[in-house]
Order: sequence, then C-alpha cells, then structure tokens
Amino acid sequence: LIVATGANARWLGVEGEAAFRGGGVSSCATCDGFLFRDRAVAVIGGGDAAMEDALVLARTSKSVTVVHRRDKFRASHAMADRVLQHPAIAVLWNKTVDRFLGAEEGADVYDDDTGELLSPHSFPQLERIQLRDTQTGDTHFLDVAGAFVAVGHEPNTRLFRDQLRRDDHGYLLHSTDSKFATELSVPGVFAAGDVADKVYRQAITSAGTGAAAALDAERFLSEQGLGMEPGCDFADDDIRKNDILAAPEELPIGGGAPEDGRLPEETNNAYDSIRPADILKHANSEL
Repeated sequence: LIVATGANARWLGVEGEAAFRGGGVSSCATCDGFLFRDRAVAVIGGGDAAMEDALVLARTSKSVTVVHRRDKFRASHAMADRVLQHPAIAVLWNKTVDRFLGAEEGADVYDDDTGELLSPHSFPQLERIQLRDTQTGDTHFLDVAGAFVAVGHEPNTRLFRDQLRRDDHGYLLHSTDSKFATELSVPGVFAAGDVADKVYRQAITSAGTGAAAALDAERFLSEQGLGMEPGCDFADDDIRKNDILAAPEELPIGGGAPEDGRLPEETNNAYDSIRPADILKHANSEL
C-alpha cells in the first residue's frame, strides 16, 4: 500500500480568498513568485515559512510587506532578523486580513511603470487587501498585486489515525528500522509526497518520493514472494491490486493535527498487528 494523500495549505477563510486564488492569492511563493516580478506583494504569516516566502519574493518583487497578527514573529531568530533587515521588506505588526479585493470578473493588467499590457481581460486579479488592527480594530487597505498566505499546511492523515504512526503535526513517520526509505510504521505500507514531507512540499520532490515508494513496494513484494506467480492476489479477496483509494474532492480528508497542532505521542509497537489490508479497509470506512 502506498499512501499519497498529500497535505493541504491552510487558508485564512476570509472574503475574496477563494475568488482570487490563481489571480493574485497563492500559498506558494516558490511556485508563483516569478509572476509578480517588479510588483508589490504581501506575505501573511509569522513563522519560518512566511520568512522564507518573503525573502524569496524580495529577489524579484518591487516590494514585500509581511502582515502578522502579533507584535513579534514566531520564526527563528536568524530568519526573522534577515527579514527585518532586508531593505525591500516592510512589516505590519498586529494586523489581520479582513478580505481580498480586486477585479473579480477579470480585467486588463498593465505594467505599473511602462503601461504595457501584461494580461488581457482574462481572469480575476487581486488589487488590494483590507487589513484590521488587532488592538484598535481600525481598518485600512494595502495595494498589492499578489498575496501569499503562509500559515502552515495540514497533512491529509486523519483517515489513518490509530493505523499509522504520525508526528505531533500529523505527518506520517517513516520506520526507523526498515531497509526501505519510504516504508512507514506498518510493514508493506509506504509514503509518497507531502503526506510525509513537511520540509520541501514541491511537486518535483513528491514525484521523486513516489518513484522511490513504488520501487520500495516492488522490492518488498519480491522479498515476500508476492506478485511473482500468475494470477496472484496482493491482498484479501475483497481488496485487489488495482484498488485506488481516492477521496471525493468535496470531502474534507484533512485534519492531520487537532486545533493546537499537537497529537499524542505514539509508539511503534502499537502497530505491530496491523496489516496493509487493514489500513485500506479502515481508510475506506473513514471516507
């Protein structure tokens, strides 16, 4: 069994956020930052991820404004210092985002300096964000072409609770005593992609771990003498080798970690009696 349920970016859940995704609102500066070259952008968040996004964007954007709801960053001292000392980065303390505003029906986008048409009337385009001061309640607007929400990710592992070992943020943990790099706490179960990666979270690294998990699974089956004989079944009669566990798009399968972001500690021996087929049955019942 290869688990590849991924991780979802956490969003603010405010007005206009969904409408402008792909039109200025993003959760990945590494992916989309180049689209805002020489334009003003904002980063919402105060952790290391937000600091990294701000520094990445500062290389190409005209200006970067970090919006944080508290009066100090949660990020490491080194990362926070780099942001605070960067000449192209400004910080707005004690601010939250009330809503995202712009041309929802799509509008022509022009270069601020040359007037050159960058994008014809084609898609919604963010123009500003409305901010609220957490201490006074006052609101004001910040004109930006892009806003990057960097408030964390949530692995889609709720359906594997009590089945696979997870860390305190819900990411699946690899086995510490397996010869297979992608194997999890249950023999014969492997992870691919962001469901077990809280560091990189890129499509190319997910593809790489997907290939590794497939190779590990193939070698595991070979060592077990499975899949070698004609007509061989890989699991119980009611679970076939071609079964794919896919959650309906509208069904929330997130919830790797509870509200406080912490999960109780788990031990490897709690999973000794679990088989891959058990996990697939459990996950299907959860969905």
